[in-house]
Order: sequence, then C-alpha cells, then structure tokens
Amino acid sequence: NVERVMEEVLAIKPDITFLWEEAWFGFAAFTPTYRQRTAMKSARRLHARYSSDAYRQTYAAYRKKIDALDPDDDATWLDNHLLPDPDQVKIRAYSTQSTHKKLTSLRQGSMIHIHDEEFNRKVEDTFHEAYMTHTSTSPNYQILASLDIGRRQVELEGYELVQKSAELAMTLRAKITEHPLLRRYFAILSARDLIPKEYRPSGVEQYYDAETGWSRMEEAWHTDDFVLDPTHITLYTGNAGIDGDTFKNRYLMDQFNIQVNKTSRNSVLFMTNIGTTRSSVAFLISVLLKIAQQLDHEISTYNPAELELHQQQVKSLTEDLPPLPDFSYFHSKFRPNPTTPEGDMRAAYFMAYNEDLCEYLKLDGTIERAVTAGREVVSASFIIPYPPGFPILVPGQVISQEILDFLKALDVKEIHGYRPSLGLRVFTEAALAGSDSKLETAPASPNGQPASEKVIAAATDSLNRSEAAKKKTKKSK
Repeated sequence: NVERVMEEVLAIKPDITFLWEEAWFGFAAFTPTYRQRTAMKSARRLHARYSSDAYRQTYAAYRKKIDALDPDDDATWLDNHLLPDPDQVKIRAYSTQSTHKKLTSLRQGSMIHIHDEEFNRKVEDTFHEAYMTHTSTSPNYQILASLDIGRRQVELEGYELVQKSAELAMTLRAKITEHPLLRRYFAILSARDLIPKEYRPSGVEQYYDAETGWSRMEEAWHTDDFVLDPTHITLYTGNAGIDGDTFKNRYLMDQFNIQVNKTSRNSVLFMTNIGTTRSSVAFLISVLLKIAQQLDHEISTYNPAELELHQQQVKSLTEDLPPLPDFSYFHSKFRPNPTTPEGDMRAAYFMAYNEDLCEYLKLDGTIERAVTAGREVVSASFIIPYPPGFPILVPGQVISQEILDFLKALDVKEIHGYRPSLGLRVFTEAALAGSDSKLETAPASPNGQPASEKVIAAATDSLNRSEAAKKKTKKSK
C-alpha cells in the first residue's frame, strides 16, 4: 500500500524523499485498479488531501489523541495510523520504470517520473547534473523514439491493452487450476501462499478457485497492505519433483524454446504484458500439458528404487526446504555505535580491496571448525545464491552456523561471490584486530603518506615542472 507507507513515513519525517522502484509496474497507471498503487498517483492524492481544510480538522483530532498517549509506549506508534503535520509536510516522490519490460519500447528504454514539491527550488540543477554524469553524450535516438511511441500507444489504448494482459493471465491461472493432469504436478501460487493473512484484511486468498470461481480482486487492491500483481503467474513445480532452474533449462528452454528468467528453488515465474496474445497463452498451456504427460510416462516406468528417489526429490522441494537464514550481525569493527545493530558495509567493502587483509576458507569443514572454535569469521564480499538472487552475506557480516547450513543445503549451481576452488572470501583475524581508525583502501608510502596523496603530489610536481619547462623554452626563443 504505497499511499499508506508514504503517509506514515511522512509523519516521522515530513520532507523525506521517496524513490519507488517500479521497473515491472509501468503498466499500472492505465487502469484504475492498479493505478492506486503507483507512486505518482499516491503522491498526487496525498498532496490534494494535505492541502484541504478537512484534513486539518482530521489532523487536529489525531494530534489531540496522540498527545494524550504515552510516547514511551511502543503501542502508541505501532497501533495507530500516523498522520503528518499539514504545515510541515512536503510530497517528494520519484519512481523509476523500465518501460521496455511491460510496455512498448526498445531494450533499455526506461523513464523517471517525478512529483517533488521542492524540485524547482532545491533539486533541479543537481538532478540534471547527476543525470548527465551517468548518461552518454551520444544518446541512442532509436530508444528515445521508441519511448515516445510507447507513451503515445498507452495514452490512446492503454486501458484496453492492460486489461487484456490481465485477462490472459487470469485465463492461464484458470486452465492450470482446472485441468486434472496439470493440477497433479503444478499449481499457481496465490495471495494466500505469498502474503500472510494479517496483511490481507479483504480476506481474498486467490484470484481464481476451481470451485468458487473468480474473486473480487478490486477489493484486495483497495484495502490490503500487500497485493499480488495478476500479470505475474508463479508456477509451483515442487509436486513434479523438479527444481525451478532445471524446469527452466531442461524442459522449457531445451525442449520448447521458452525463455524464463525468474526462478526459485521450486517455482518459475511467467508474466503477461500488453504484447501477449491468446495464442501464446494457449501454446504455454499445451507445453505444460506435454511436460505433465512426459512426467506421467516417466514415473510409470520407474522401478522401486527410482520411485523412492523421485519421492525424496518431491519431499525436498515441498517439505524439507532449507530455512532462509536470518541476518547475523556486523562485526564490531564495522559498527560505528556498539549499542545499535547497523553496520558500515561501505567500509568493509573497500577494506576488502586490500588483498593482504583477506583470505579464503573452504566449505569442506575448514570454516565450520573456525566458527566452532569461537572465531568470528567475517565475510569480505557479497554471497548471492541464484536463485533466489538476494545476498545471504554482505561485507562486514559475521558468518553464522545457520548461514553455513543453508549454503550446504542449497542445490543451485550459481552462487555469486563464492569460488568453489578457493572457498568464501573472509577478512583475516589480523585485519579485524587492527586499529579502528579510518580505513585506507590504498597502501601507504614508506614515509607514512597515503598513496593517493602521494600520487596527487607527484602529478602536481610533474605539472609544475612541465609549466616551468614551457616558460624556459619561450624565454630562450
């Protein structure tokens, strides 16, 4: 609920700047159901609300209620809907959208949308300076032209196109849910599976049920804290005994030339967009049916040992899932305040540039023995298993036994930041026992001067000598 999040955060800091990443949500502005969850619509609604006399009366009543409560009681702030002061609040919202992903444009075509009351006064110059710093002076005009075409297309027929893509997604859900053979091996994950009940006051559990039919999706989008994008269809493959990466490559890609980018340990993600056709949805359904028939045939030919192995694989993907490890903690060297948990990841990241401060420990029992012996083993890099594609270790984080157990239980082939032949890159004990003074990423010179300053001094001296030589030559002429 973008609007609710913005409102309660503005009650804490009334001029905070919001950056909403809407890479896959560019289509949402073109139907009223989805539009209410966009950054720009929420910003406009909040601006209009806070400018009204009715809101001032609401805020006065809220202020009277809050002032009568105990400010030291957490319930005061957690159990009440917080409201910002209309005399102090400034709506400052930015959203980034990858137009090429869900609308029409060439690859890389993207947009930045702005609703910032302080833009002209405080931001415009620095915004354009930052933009020009990170863009090319030789822009690709084909991409820019495609963005113009895409904008015009959704301006004229966006509602119809977006509605059609949602309808096709619902059709895909219905066909997979209703077909007895497909239902045996696959399932579509619903809001009930992905969003805890306490965040769904509407009570909507899934958009389509084989017995009850369609649900009131609009009600969920109006009231719930979190909602499920109907154009994103998460296919659960655990009952087939196939992990997401294998299903993506061995079945969809190798056999049917269907490319899927997003997978998890037991699921793959399909998406519809304004270019999706009924024939493409029909083709996908036929492919899933062929895969289900293939699985049916293979399982019918298994001997008892093979059948037991298949059942174990199904169980490992449906029941015996390794629990995602909780974040451990930052090492004290990277915690500016020892009484709070936050850490200086940036300092750890740049400290790792010095190879003398790092070493590798293998997952062959070496790192486990170090942890068991009481050593705080600290990661020097990001460790990102794919899927799911998020870091389980960051620079400066202490490696816990829980994290090691998760790494050993993973059956994925791709772990960014981990080198099997060497192990995990960690900081040496000597590096962590060193001075807590400001870290230098470059080695110092023999006289103690930082190398970076030495380089600058040498460059300045060289420039001075060059200028002196020019003057001498000019004088002799």
